[in-house]
Amino acid sequence: MNIEYKEKVTNKLYREVIAFANGTGGTLKIGMEDEKSIIGLENPLAEETALYDQLSKMVEPLPLVDVNHVHIDNQVILEVNVKATDHVYRKRSTLFEELYVRYGSKKRLLKTAEEVQRFISLRQLDETENALTNITFRREDFLGFVDFVKTLNSEKARFAQVEDHLEEVLASYNAIRWNNGEFVLTRLGTWLADSSQTRGVLLQYSGDRSTSFCQQASDFSGSILTQFSRIMAGLREVHASYPNILLQESVVNAYVHRDYSVEGDVSVILFANRVEVASPGTLVEGLSIDSVKKGARIVRRNPLLHALFVDLGLTEGRGDGIRRIFDTYNDGDEKPKFSVQKDSVVVRLPRIEQIEIVNNPIKIHQELTHEEAILNHLLENKQAKNIDFQQILGVSPSRVTQIVREMVSKNLLVAEGERKGRIYTLAINKQED
Repeated sequence: MNIEYKEKVTNKLYREVIAFANGTGGTLKIGMEDEKSIIGLENPLAEETALYDQLSKMVEPLPLVDVNHVHIDNQVILEVNVKATDHVYRKRSTLFEELYVRYGSKKRLLKTAEEVQRFISLRQLDETENALTNITFRREDFLGFVDFVKTLNSEKARFAQVEDHLEEVLASYNAIRWNNGEFVLTRLGTWLADSSQTRGVLLQYSGDRSTSFCQQASDFSGSILTQFSRIMAGLREVHASYPNILLQESVVNAYVHRDYSVEGDVSVILFANRVEVASPGTLVEGLSIDSVKKGARIVRRNPLLHALFVDLGLTEGRGDGIRRIFDTYNDGDEKPKFSVQKDSVVVRLPRIEQIEIVNNPIKIHQELTHEEAILNHLLENKQAKNIDFQQILGVSPSRVTQIVREMVSKNLLVAEGERKGRIYTLAINKQED
């Protein structure tokens, strides 16, 4: 068995834990010089706390350790058992810095990209969506998923009674799989669960730089659907400054196409002159921004997650989002920008007011005025149903439901009646009455 002896918790002890976790596991005995020299710890609880604090700050992902207080010859030591898993443990917030592996009695630092790639390939990691985890499915961990689906009022039969048929819905996307007599989460299931380790960040600055005053800083956790919903709610006030459907498409893409094997947050940053949406990871191998703009074949990193977002009506799923963004801004002086960085893909959309429309104002105008089209229709016809709005806007039923729900929340519309026969009128008319 691999054993390492330490007199106390030092500030570099996390390296030993990384090495054990990336190897075959092992044990740290803290409070001993060697197997025969027992020093003991004056405050073992404080040492244990310092160890956990160090691991949470320095190691990614958090390793599995079991800490025991062991009494030997009237002295107390910490026995830290480190479990080896299929994850790649490294220094937090880096791709592969301080990646140690324990071989025998010595740890080794993997210094080159080739060493890291070989190490990962030898582990034969399954990073696909439907790879099984060891996490047992619990209905109470999908309350956020259920709430989000119910708010959409999707017309798809599988979502009609999602609370009663949760297992069936999740299994249809391979978010859970039957294994040894129970449902177990796949990697996709862990992203959709309330206990998801992913995060979404929404920031808003008063000026054009990150050194400007930060007006809003929100950090969202839980199911990625909950994160998406809260980010879009936070963007509601600025929808008029950007092509509405493209703003949502950019956030959808950040979640659907991100590389979930790379640590990091989906971030949406609002500046005075632009919005930036960043997604962890890089483009799928073989693709580039130029090739996508020219109509390259659709390659989806997470096809099951993409299918779920399409079925929920959050995106049309045609695979032409980037091209549509460039087309929408085609007549403006300010252009959108896409950049592929070391560990993220960033989309930058300029404010629509900054676009000087030259030849074809209707094209951009139409992208922006779903709400205006609905308001104009109601000014002329006094009332309407969802089917009327579908014909006017030319979008899916679920998308219409989302648009009118937002307009009701803004007190622009009033909804009356049951869902299928619901009638919408202008809120201003009701106020006058």
